[in-house]
Amino acid sequence: MDHRKIGFSADRIDTFSIVTSIVLLGFLAAATILAPVSTTKTLIDLRITVVDGLGFYFLLLVFTCVLFNAYMAVSKYGAIRMGYEKPEYTIFAWLSMIFSAAIGYSILYWSAIEWIYYIQTPPFGMDPLSADAAEIAVAYSFFHWGVPAWSLTSVGVIPLAYRYYLLKKPGLTLQATCEGWLGDRIRGRLGKVFNVLFIFSILGGLTISYGTGVPMLANNLSNTFGTPENFGIYAGMIGIITVTFGFSTFVGLKKGLQVVAKGATIASLILCGWFLIAVCPSFILDNFVQSMGIVTDRFVQMSTSLDPIRNEGFPQAWTCFYFAWWITLSPWMWIFVAKISKGRSIRSIVATVTLAGTVGSMLFFGTVSSYGLNRYLTGALDAVKIMNTQGPNQVISEIVLSLPLGKMVLVLWILTAFSRMVTTMDSAAYSLGASSTFDLRAEEDPGRYLRLFWAVMLSVCPLCLLYAGQFMEGGVPLGGLQAILVLLAIPISVTMIASMHSALKWIRADYKDKSRQEIEAEFMQLKGDDNETLSYTGVE
Repeated sequence: MDHRKIGFSADRIDTFSIVTSIVLLGFLAAATILAPVSTTKTLIDLRITVVDGLGFYFLLLVFTCVLFNAYMAVSKYGAIRMGYEKPEYTIFAWLSMIFSAAIGYSILYWSAIEWIYYIQTPPFGMDPLSADAAEIAVAYSFFHWGVPAWSLTSVGVIPLAYRYYLLKKPGLTLQATCEGWLGDRIRGRLGKVFNVLFIFSILGGLTISYGTGVPMLANNLSNTFGTPENFGIYAGMIGIITVTFGFSTFVGLKKGLQVVAKGATIASLILCGWFLIAVCPSFILDNFVQSMGIVTDRFVQMSTSLDPIRNEGFPQAWTCFYFAWWITLSPWMWIFVAKISKGRSIRSIVATVTLAGTVGSMLFFGTVSSYGLNRYLTGALDAVKIMNTQGPNQVISEIVLSLPLGKMVLVLWILTAFSRMVTTMDSAAYSLGASSTFDLRAEEDPGRYLRLFWAVMLSVCPLCLLYAGQFMEGGVPLGGLQAILVLLAIPISVTMIASMHSALKWIRADYKDKSRQEIEAEFMQLKGDDNETLSYTGVE
């Protein structure tokens, strides 16, 4: 089905939410630039206070989302499909878009260095740099980037897609997930507040992504081709990324983002495969399996650990921070995944988003992190020393260069990060376009020029901060912006509770009295693109 595009019609564009969000981000950026030390310190102190005080709330909410997804997948409601037409995308394309958009380049950045933080400041009273710390390092990455994080992504997709494709209600926005709980109030001031928070969180979150991702790529280029690491390189890279995902945004999901996402997935698989087989495959496979066992054995403990006795701060610094971060940014994926999940069952959405997403994360951390850990333990590369003396970007380049054909692999690393960043920005531009369009219908896409506007804004904001950073000692401190996004987890977490309530309310109203067999029979006949009837074979 070819979706109709919406132009820049004033009555369809949520100008208030757009302007308010940009003004808020501009105000925060100005405060960070003009008074970097005091602004950042104040916001970080506030973040620490909130995380320390509400850590239990974030952990319980995430655990509840995990249980909610499990219930929706295994119950009779798992057979419910998002509409009566066949899926628009193949499994590979669908999965590629979800994984590449949700994680982006960050999976490369953190899979290379996160284990270094964990072995230096391990949990559960373990000694720093000990064997125990090394054993749990990759396992904790599996946990932080695994089922809990991806459950937050899938929990809002269910009510949003159900409302959009089965209830046939227009509007692909954050507040739409709350309609089952808040009713028509989502169309008033409260809905505006939610939309402003949503737009602000995406702009802020991706500004941070650019703020860390572009310097990493610049360092990779410097180690490969000897180019300088300065604002000119940053600007050039942002320009190339912007043109690429701007074009992808303009041509649409099927001709743009889908193609880039497939390429990013293939490049990621090749990259992880080389990390696996190049030097120490036996160690990597052993550590991969052992880390899976550790996270499986300790899943409930990791999900609820707040360390009130030892009070070493690991859960607050990492688990609570990560959970708050995922809570704030996951609604952007609700919109995007809901849009591309027409014809998919609730069971397949939960399984693909939660389980396949987790497997993808484990693939990166299991290979890249395990390789770096092996190089450190064998004395081949002192990644800890490089990290502490030269910073994360240099240690990433050194780890990749330590592989056979290191420079060639670093080029592949750059291309993979680039393609994943393009996919992330493209999906974000689509979600922003959808959320800032009133009453977007299932057969419509946000206007091309609206999406292109968001593509430009997603690049202008970080470009301005990176420009200002060249005049500031240590660059622009992103800690303040990170703190704001963590604080936004408080109001956005309310939408997660509301989305679970909405999903159960709507689904039970329609299917409570139907058996599993009756629900499956209802969706056995799927309508194709040319309105013919296609028998559903059970294979997605």
